[in-house]
Amino acid sequence: MSRSSIEKPGIRILKNGGWLLGGKTVGAVLSIIYLAMITRNLGPENFGKFALIFSFAQAIAGIISFQTWQIIIRYGTKYVLEKAVDDFARLIMLCLALDVIGILLGTVLTLTAVYGFAGYFGWDAAYSLKISIFTFVILLSTRGTAIGILRVHDRFRDAALADSLVPIIRFVGVGVAVFLGGSIDRFLFVWAFSEMAATAIMWIIIARTMPLHLGQQNWRHIGRYYRKYTDLTRFAAFTNLGSSLRLMSQQLIVLIVGFYTGPAAAGFFRLGHQLGQVVARIADGISFAIYTEYSRITQSAGSGAARSMIGRTMRVTAVSAAILLAILLLAGKPLIIMIFGPDYAPAYPLVLLLGGAAAVQVAAMALEPVLMTHGRAGWVLIANAVGVGVMALLLPLLMPELEATGAAIAVLVGAALTAISLALAFRFMSNDQQTPTI
Repeated sequence: MSRSSIEKPGIRILKNGGWLLGGKTVGAVLSIIYLAMITRNLGPENFGKFALIFSFAQAIAGIISFQTWQIIIRYGTKYVLEKAVDDFARLIMLCLALDVIGILLGTVLTLTAVYGFAGYFGWDAAYSLKISIFTFVILLSTRGTAIGILRVHDRFRDAALADSLVPIIRFVGVGVAVFLGGSIDRFLFVWAFSEMAATAIMWIIIARTMPLHLGQQNWRHIGRYYRKYTDLTRFAAFTNLGSSLRLMSQQLIVLIVGFYTGPAAAGFFRLGHQLGQVVARIADGISFAIYTEYSRITQSAGSGAARSMIGRTMRVTAVSAAILLAILLLAGKPLIIMIFGPDYAPAYPLVLLLGGAAAVQVAAMALEPVLMTHGRAGWVLIANAVGVGVMALLLPLLMPELEATGAAIAVLVGAALTAISLALAFRFMSNDQQTPTI
């Protein structure tokens, strides 16, 4: 194999990752600005209530998500390379059906959870209705299938532009809401509108530029299309369970902290997580590009070239993780006080610990897409289960004494164990490519 054939995928990763990186960077910068406006406007207590509502909606959306973008890349890359438009259209129909099923399940779960936990969080009937409506809008805004369509066609620029609308709309909307007299309800409206707008724009881009041939297929044959993929149920279940487990250390744990220590502590924890995830979200752009490109190069050039590409990528991510930790250690607390105000200084230990967890995620970000591409979704699930399981065991041990800080320590330990498990799974897969998938 020529050197140029190996380098081309790396160039595509830089190009595609660059578009995602640009969108994620814009989002990260704007998120800090509008987060500062919200925190200063609401104060720790009300910001905590806002964080609890948003985390609740994100948790529901994540639990019912089938990660259809991964399904499209996993099974659709071959169709795109072979220009099998009918097969690709049927795969899209399957993913859209899964999205609809997810929305219906999410609606039922939302109503059950909102009215089941309303008493614990002090939500009256009117407020519970607002939370339910907000969560339903978030469910309708799912764009996993649209993202998968754009990424599998190397349309990372279009996906990044649509995703960039979310922080831009929130930035403008938060400014208007603060001018009118900021409130939790107004900020929730801004968040819901931004998600719906991004989803609509993404589908408009697809409809105008990419004929999908959906009209030539018969929706009554959706069951036949589904049976064509013998391992789709397993793959979808594993990706869904994996994303649900990750939510334990992202959204659900905010609810746990809020339930145990109150809204203000939940707000500090959410702020710490948000800041710690800024660089991790930027790195996600490269991770998504890796997933798509690794799938492509495995199909066309073999696993040897693919592993070489991943080795170079992991060296870069390790350096990125070290830089993130250095920034948090040297400038974390002064930046919190300067941007969000002295009332949020207690969030610094959480920023440091949760930032450490984010750094671990950055260092290991290339491993998960590689395992997913090779059909090792079960291994990814096990790795996430190890981290979340240990975190769940640590929460009742640490929180009674350390409260939110104890929860952050549990998240850090869980992230480290997940990364170690992914690394072991990758090493085992590399040493024995004949191992059956699970």
